[in-house]
Amino acid sequence: MISGVAKRAVGIGAAAIAASVLLASGCERETRVIRYNPPLGAVPGSESGEKVVRDWGEYHDPTKVQDNKIVVDNPDGTVTLVAKTGRHVMVHVFNTLVKDQRELFTEQVLSQRTKDEYAARGLDPAQAFDDLKARFTDIQDLFNAMPMGEYTPGVFMQNAGRGVKRIEVTGLAASDLRFVGMDVVMEDGNMRLRWFVPAR
Repeated sequence: MISGVAKRAVGIGAAAIAASVLLASGCERETRVIRYNPPLGAVPGSESGEKVVRDWGEYHDPTKVQDNKIVVDNPDGTVTLVAKTGRHVMVHVFNTLVKDQRELFTEQVLSQRTKDEYAARGLDPAQAFDDLKARFTDIQDLFNAMPMGEYTPGVFMQNAGRGVKRIEVTGLAASDLRFVGMDVVMEDGNMRLRWFVPAR
């Protein structure tokens, strides 16, 4: 025999199940597309059976530079060089060498690691500018072979150890180069020049 308490518990349980079934049957399911980005979906004039939705959430491109300005003029007349990509470093190396901006190159383009290496050999780190200026033609040839930096077809960016990234020209494009690549490293939020990679 089932006691009155047990009967009451069974009755309450059955009522709860019935209520949940009724509530569930009254709910409608909503389907919402939060991201649909098919290949070639961003190409102007392309068509898709579904609406293209690009919701990247909180993602921020770390290579994006405000107003696309990699040289910022400061109120005191100085400039700040911004370099978020290897290509930005290329631009700064080229411009400082062409404009004979030895101090700016040493302070804002050359990596601290390379400066420390020069100092450890008893040399002024600014000597690095003079060393590269003497090889400007080789640097220019390298930059001509990778005009878009790491975004140039046939150019690869890979880890070279200890946080250094190597941007290197490969294949036939590298055959006549004296420098085949450039090493960069992130320091204080900006890419800096570690050094150039000689041909093997």
